[in-house]
Amino acid sequence: MDGVCGRRGGPPGRQLHRRRGPLRPGIPVSASVPVNRRKVFLDTGIFIAALSRRDQHHPRARTLFGGVRPHWHTSLLVWSEAYSWFLHRHGEEAARSFRLFAGSLEGLVLLEVDAKHHRETGRLLDRLRGTRLTYVDASSLVFIEQLGIDTVWSTDHHLGLTGAEVLPRG
Repeated sequence: MDGVCGRRGGPPGRQLHRRRGPLRPGIPVSASVPVNRRKVFLDTGIFIAALSRRDQHHPRARTLFGGVRPHWHTSLLVWSEAYSWFLHRHGEEAARSFRLFAGSLEGLVLLEVDAKHHRETGRLLDRLRGTRLTYVDASSLVFIEQLGIDTVWSTDHHLGLTGAEVLPRG
């Protein structure tokens, strides 16, 4: 395992913008305010790219994780898929590194699957028949639609099938 985005300290901290003038009376000019953050869905491929220096998308994944921190979302299915990928490709330490990295993403929302979500995923698989969509990707698309997420960090073009922007771009 090559470390988290080439570093050992975890993901970058919260990024702030400085405003040029006073925000309101009593607040100094140098006061910092959080950036307006968008919702982003994290797919398995972006975790692989971020943690594997040899991955072709590693530099772009590193840039994404090193930039402004959005409201991150992923599902327990994606988490499971990524953990299994690292475990079977690189061993227990790599899987542990993934778990620690993903667990350190401040504010990460982990989406759970229930019977209703399972039915909705089945309906989406039927609707998108012929696209060779995996169950995990279909489940992710259901969450993306339900939550109104318009940006996905992924190396898989399938997650753009319902209109979301997929980053990084090739």
